[in-house]
Amino acid sequence: MIGYFGLEPHESGAFELRRMYVDPLMRGRGHARTMLAAAERMVAARGAGRLVLSTSELQPAAIGLYKASGYHLTKEEIATTASNKTVGGGIRRCHFEKTLPTPEAAP
Repeated sequence: MIGYFGLEPHESGAFELRRMYVDPLMRGRGHARTMLAAAERMVAARGAGRLVLSTSELQPAAIGLYKASGYHLTKEEIATTASNKTVGGGIRRCHFEKTLPTPEAAP
């Protein structure tokens, strides 16, 4: 296995990227960038115009990937308690978004 990701419907016709993961032995080879591009194509093919995601300050490589891939930071928050998106309280969570071209808009 190289890695995986999940997509789930989000508000306003967007999708959310969930749990993107690359096996530690496979990191540093561009697999995350390839997976992110595949997720974007899947979302655009479903007619959704945005992909949203979040990650924590504990994932600086992920933050760098998202910024380099055209995502813009929409908000930051400090988790006050543990949840399905945090490992505990006091962790900064970064929320990103990217507007995607829909298939009709593609040349």
